[in-house]
Amino acid sequence: MRESQERTGQAREPGRQTHLASRPDHRKWVQHPRPNPEAGLSLVCLPYSGGRASVYKGLAALLPDDVEVCAVELPGHGRRFAEAPMTSLRPLVEQLADVVAEQVRRPYVLLGYSVGALIGFETARELARRGRPGPRALFVAAARAPHLRSPRRPLHELSRAELVGGLHELAGQHNAMLDNEELVDVMLPVLRADLGLDETYVREPGPPLDCPIAAFGGSEDRTVPRPDLEAWREHTTGGFSVTTLPGGHFFLDAAPELFAEALTDAMKRLERGVP
Repeated sequence: MRESQERTGQAREPGRQTHLASRPDHRKWVQHPRPNPEAGLSLVCLPYSGGRASVYKGLAALLPDDVEVCAVELPGHGRRFAEAPMTSLRPLVEQLADVVAEQVRRPYVLLGYSVGALIGFETARELARRGRPGPRALFVAAARAPHLRSPRRPLHELSRAELVGGLHELAGQHNAMLDNEELVDVMLPVLRADLGLDETYVREPGPPLDCPIAAFGGSEDRTVPRPDLEAWREHTTGGFSVTTLPGGHFFLDAAPELFAEALTDAMKRLERGVP
């Protein structure tokens, strides 16, 4: 019996199996809509409020073959619906920094959409604090700079009817999905959690990032006007650019081809070392 235990290592390391079993499984955080182990660049994509990793599936098909999309699935979203959504940014960023360090091949770029931009920004800062390799660039879409807070009233604490109305306003048009009562029942807890990440955020003092930042916005997005995109310039010592695309807040869904072209141009500039 003892010989058998020694062969498996159980006698020498009685606590090892328990320790390994308790480690978090970071594999469930990242999905690859179009896997490509030979890709020269990983694009780590963080979705907007209530969005799942699959919102980037269409975009992945439009990007160059040398780019592999790594779409992040946050707790409570998509395939992780059974988990509780995270309501505090700091523990989310700490876990996501672990995920990026362990699961994403370098070199990589972080792309965050709306609240995802804030998550991406803080993840890059967390990696810098740890002295870990950071992204080659941070791409932010439909998001005001982190030192600017929205002038609109917070949505995450509103009543159901007020929150639904606020979501229509945020989109800039009527969203037919929000007419489905059963769907709204499922979506609202996750939306409240994600909106709360943004609406309760307070930026802690710290140095700017040293990687370039490229900001993207919709020409008709009243919630994030161009000056709010331009303000991201303050958060990097590297290159900076702003690109405005036709559409409102959700130009990712309305004009994915144009967004893919803009991202491709930004990645080509990055490769050439041009801001």
